[in-house]
Parts: sequence; C-alpha cells; structure tokens
Amino acid sequence: MTGPVAPKDPTEKRPGFYVLLDTQVGGTPQDDGRGRHSIYISSDRLPSFAQVTGGIKDPAILELLTGVAGFRKLVHSIGVSISGQDGMEVVFSLMCKGDGGPGSCHSFTFPADGAERVIDLEKLTWSEFDCGLGEFRFEMPTVADMATVSVKCYVNDGFSIPNQDPDPVVDMEGPKYREMIARSFLSAGNNERIQNFLRRAKAGEEVTVAFLGGSITQGAGAVPLQENCYARCAWEGLRQRYGQNIRYIKAGVGGTPSETGLMRYDRDITRDGRVQPDLMVIEFAVNDAGDETEGVFYESLVRHILKSPNRPAVILLFAVFANDWNLKRRLAPIGYRYQLPMVDVLEAVSPQFEAADRVITKRQYFYDVYHPSNLGHKIMADCLLYLIDRLDAQQPEPEREDFVPPYYGRDYENLVLLDRKDSIPDAVITPGSFTGTDEDLQMVPLDDDHHNTPMFPHNWMKAAGNQPFSLELTCRKLVLEFKDSGDDRFGKAMVTIDGEKQRILDPREAGWTHCHTTVLFNRQENARHRIEITMAPGEEDKVFTILGFGVVQ
Repeated sequence: MTGPVAPKDPTEKRPGFYVLLDTQVGGTPQDDGRGRHSIYISSDRLPSFAQVTGGIKDPAILELLTGVAGFRKLVHSIGVSISGQDGMEVVFSLMCKGDGGPGSCHSFTFPADGAERVIDLEKLTWSEFDCGLGEFRFEMPTVADMATVSVKCYVNDGFSIPNQDPDPVVDMEGPKYREMIARSFLSAGNNERIQNFLRRAKAGEEVTVAFLGGSITQGAGAVPLQENCYARCAWEGLRQRYGQNIRYIKAGVGGTPSETGLMRYDRDITRDGRVQPDLMVIEFAVNDAGDETEGVFYESLVRHILKSPNRPAVILLFAVFANDWNLKRRLAPIGYRYQLPMVDVLEAVSPQFEAADRVITKRQYFYDVYHPSNLGHKIMADCLLYLIDRLDAQQPEPEREDFVPPYYGRDYENLVLLDRKDSIPDAVITPGSFTGTDEDLQMVPLDDDHHNTPMFPHNWMKAAGNQPFSLELTCRKLVLEFKDSGDDRFGKAMVTIDGEKQRILDPREAGWTHCHTTVLFNRQENARHRIEITMAPGEEDKVFTILGFGVVQ
C-alpha cells in the first residue's frame, strides 16, 4: 500500500473506538455486475454508531461526529479490516456530501484478508464543497460476494476514549433467552382467525403469510438480506412447525410509513387481487412518526385488511430503534380495539440491554441505529413465532360479529390507487408536460426475489415544457404519491386544487430516491375537483415525478 494507507503499526498507542465491528456486508446489484453495500453516516447516524458500537457517551465527542469539520478535528485515522473469501478484493470508500460541487470520495482497494489497514485523514485531499458526511461504501466483485468488516476511528491527541469490553456469545438456547422472547408478547387478541390459518396449514392446504412494512421488513441489516431477514426466518419457522405448503410474500420498502403501505397494498401484497393473504404481519411502528394523520392511515390499513372477504388474520409487530423507541403507545390502542395479536420487540430486548446478566448487547442486536443485525432479525422472528405458538395452544374463541367503530379514524380504508396503469371510471387526466416515465425509482426485492422491483413504475414525469398536469375526478379524499430525489435535476412543484394554490412540494428535501405520500385533501362529501400540478415559480426547468394518487370516493 502507498500514500495514506498502511498496515496498522503494532506499536501505535493511539486510542480509538469502533463504529462498525464484525459487520456483515453484501452487495446490492449494480449495472456492472458488482455488489455494493452502503452504510450511511450522515447527520446523527455516525454518532449513533459511535454510541451503540463504540460505547461513546461524551456529548462533545458525539457532536463532532455530525459533520466533516468535526470528524476531521476528532479523528486522526480510520482502521478498516475486511474478511472474505480467499483472493477477494473489496473497494472501501469514505464519501462526503457536496454543496455547490462534488464532495470528497476517498476510495481504496483492500484484500479481504482480515488485516487492518489504517487511513491517515491528514494525508487525504478533501473537497472545498464538503458539507456533510455521506457513507462508508463497500464494493464487492460480484453481487454474490459477502464480507465481514470493521471500521475503527483513532482519535487525535487530547481526546479520551473509554475501553469497550468484548461482547459475550449470545446463548439462544438458554432460559434467559426464552424469558426475553416471552416479554415481547403484548396481546393475544382474538384467536379465531389465526387458529383458522394454522388449522388449514396443518391440513396441508395452501395458505399465504405476508409481511408489510418499512426497511426492517425489507430486510435492512440482514446479510444476506433475503435469506436472514426476520420475515424469511419467521416463514421458515412456520413451515417447520405447521406445514410446508405456506406461501411467502414480503413487501417492505425502506423509509415508508403506513400511508405508503396502504397506497401499494393491493399491488405489492394482493398482486392486483391474484393473492389473498391468510396471515398478515404489519410492521410500521418505527416508520410512522411522520404520519400526518397520526394513526388514521395505520388504522385504515388495518381495517382494509380485516375487511377482506377471506377474513385474514392480522398481527401487529412493533420493532425498535437503538434509542429504545417505537410507536407502541400510538398504535397498540388500534390492536386492542380490533382484538389483534401484538408483538412488542422493544419490551423484549430494551430492558435487558443495561442489565448485568443481559442476553444480548445493543451492538449485537443492532446492525445500525435503525435496523437489526442478523441476530436481531432472528430475535424478531422468534418473538413472532412465540406469539403464534401460544395462540395455537389456546382454546378457540369466536370472533365477534360486529365491526367496531374506529379508534382514530377509518378515512382511507377504501382507498384505491390511480396511476397510468389503473384509472377510475370518472377520472379525466390531461398530462400536460408530464408525459415522461421515470425509471429511476426506489427499488426493493420482494418476497424471496434476488432482483429488485421498482415501486410505482406507472408514473408521470415532467418532460419538456411547463404545461400543468391536471386531474379531474369526483372524490372525498385524495392522496398524492410523488418521488423524492437527491438529483439536482429535480425541483419543487406547486399543487392547485379547484383553482386555489394549496402547497409547494419539495422532492429534494429527503435527499434520496424515495416514495413520498402526502394528503392533498380530506373532505366528508363527494364532489367534483380539479387538481393541477406544475413546477413552482423559478423551477420551470426542473423535473418532478408523480408516482400516483390514492382516491377515496
């Protein structure tokens, strides 16, 4: 190695802390056949890694990790070790965000031999446009390749770093593990629907279990994602216990709340009516913080599923972030109202993180501050299976015949998707300048696929000109799905309803390619409306993508 990189000097006494420790990485497919794995370190993410993995509690040190200048002030060098199959080489990059120009990208090719290489930050060339930390990126030779990586930050003189004890091996067969899993049992609810699912599965009938949620359901943190995600582990556990003829549907999309879940339910879960799930697991308890309806969309989704003609069983699953938080207080009342089984992973793992006799440490459970590791995904699956096993052992109880009134609201339970593929009878669309189709969309692997599926591919993208997109229809409630993007080509759009300017939408606010759901209006009476979407003043040369609409008539 030459330049800023060298094998670690064994006499070096400089203190440091891990931000990644024995972390598994596996590639997302790229056009050139390589596999890419990005670990984002922007804003509060790197401080959270330092807290969870490195044991850093000093707020002054954590604050320095929020930006490039502070990072360079604190960190002298970073040690990178990569382990993989013999002869494999992995490209490691430290990437920064740029403002007004490109940010720094420091890339190095390392053999995956487990040896630590140390990158001296002072010897790197930094961009004048650096405005924030971006990501650690690992690029493998092929999408099938995997590696185990560690990244350690060695600090400059004058900073004190605590020693971090190694984690003990997790005993997943012992009584303390079983006690931890049992604490996740939040509510049994009514057991009629789930016992019907289990009875049919045991009889060898074809039944379907489906999982709907955000990035945790997508499998984020699990490596390989499709093989080790909680949904796949739970499905395999169900087949081992109750019968092999259980179909598997997984439809998690990173960064999306229950609003988006309801918008895409009939496409990504029922496959436009071709599939009717018999058991539905809903996981949005760490995604719905920004839900503008504060529970109405989540309850509407629950009711939409419960009212399906085949009467599927529904389980509410509450995941947890590394700050020991989820939305159980908001969402559990919905489960109690409809007598639904509920699993709270927070109650299982968080109380024991600080205990002397803990089963698993926080850095073992979490891959990053938002997503569980392979161990964490396995624990989530075990929590689900514990609930189902207990319900199977209960005496049957009939479900009440009446459908109870809502807790928060049911405004969107009859929502239907309108896009270029599926229209509704009285909708009149004049696309104006929105004649293009955006193909650079949020992509996720569904079910056990090893290829990505684009979300909302039947869209309208602004092309040349600046004529407004117009939609005329009769409805009571209207929801817009549009594309977020970090691309400079995208600009703000203006929404006008019945001739009155309503709002400005900024697709670059999120900073990444992402599905964004927002309510345009919620009215009690059906009426004819005209909606226009055009570029905001000063943004006429930019682009904007309308992914679709959710309509309630």
